[in-house]
Amino acid sequence: MKSTPRPISICRRSSGFSLIEIMVVIAIIGILAMIAYPSYMQSVRSSNRSDAQTAVLTTANSLERFFATNGTYTINLGQLGLIVDGGIGYSENRHYTVVVAAGPSGNIATSYTIVAVPAAGDIQTGDIDCPQFLLDSLGLRVPDPAVSRCW
Repeated sequence: MKSTPRPISICRRSSGFSLIEIMVVIAIIGILAMIAYPSYMQSVRSSNRSDAQTAVLTTANSLERFFATNGTYTINLGQLGLIVDGGIGYSENRHYTVVVAAGPSGNIATSYTIVAVPAAGDIQTGDIDCPQFLLDSLGLRVPDPAVSRCW
């Protein structure tokens, strides 16, 4: 007796994902990333603002201590014990550069203005909501804390 061969099943069910399914998942992930990334970057910039606030307030405290000891203010950040690299003052995490200049009286001996701006090439340069932090010897803060969330 002759046996007949079994027919080979052409409709085999394969396991795994098809290329189309994988491409759909990648497209969905890409769309979600495009939506989430700007929000993430804004959140990072917002949290890094505390670096500028700390630098400005620390500089103001150091200037007041220097004034109490010497009877005058100084623009030399090195004398204040702050982070200085090549004559440029930096915030603790180096997100901002800090500069001290003469204040409202126009004389550094009697008043000061502290300005913190984003360091060149830093992520903070994209912070259009708070491009600078300014504090003077009279306590004036820019941007105004009453209308801004920067401070």
